[in-house]
Amino acid sequence: MTDPMERLLDVRDELDRATQQYERAAAARTSTVGSDATGSVSVTVHADGRLDGIRVRSDWATRLDDDALGGAVVAAITDAGTRSAVEWGTALADGLDAPAPRTRPLPSTVGSLAAGLHEVTSTRSLLDHDRASLEAMAEMLERMLVEVDEVADEVEAVGRRRVVGRAPGTDVTVTLSGAAAVVEVTVGRAATRHHAANISRFLMDAYADALRQVGEHGVEEVVERSVFGELRRIGDDPTAVAQRFRVM
Repeated sequence: MTDPMERLLDVRDELDRATQQYERAAAARTSTVGSDATGSVSVTVHADGRLDGIRVRSDWATRLDDDALGGAVVAAITDAGTRSAVEWGTALADGLDAPAPRTRPLPSTVGSLAAGLHEVTSTRSLLDHDRASLEAMAEMLERMLVEVDEVADEVEAVGRRRVVGRAPGTDVTVTLSGAAAVVEVTVGRAATRHHAANISRFLMDAYADALRQVGEHGVEEVVERSVFGELRRIGDDPTAVAQRFRVM
């Protein structure tokens, strides 16, 4: 009869090898360049999806109408996203086809939360605070069950939100979703009269303004206000965990 522990360790090893392949593919990701169909606009996008640069060619007006420039920027960003996804998939596939990596040893408990709790508590303190600790855990679990749906609804609402960033003193705007995805770009008539390098700068200024607004009321802010944010904040502090769950 197969030892259940051996099967569990085999599963752990398989997960570790798959994780290493995923991590290698992620580490290999770099910034991606995309462009619109006319080549008038090119963009550089970080591996995390954030824009690093927008370049409008000096001869863009010979290829596009003034009111089409904003759409060309969106098309270039979409192209970069598509290229990034293809490169990511290729790197992951190559990693899966390569010889499986050696499994890594199980992490040490030294410096872990469990080890820290062992240092700040004792068997006596656990016994003395047994009922209070169970009540604190039950309270936390109840909050998690209540707030998980609330947080999910808020995150969904954030994702549907539209934030408009504007380059100061211009008619250039960039609209982002609550998840920081570019959904619309507008380059007004006044801006199109400027040199291409200035238009490029206006676009990045508008993007930065929109990104700032997203960060002020984004998904991270929603999670931080919830019980899940509280758990994250105390998770690396054994003393805070022991106090929160009344075991000291």
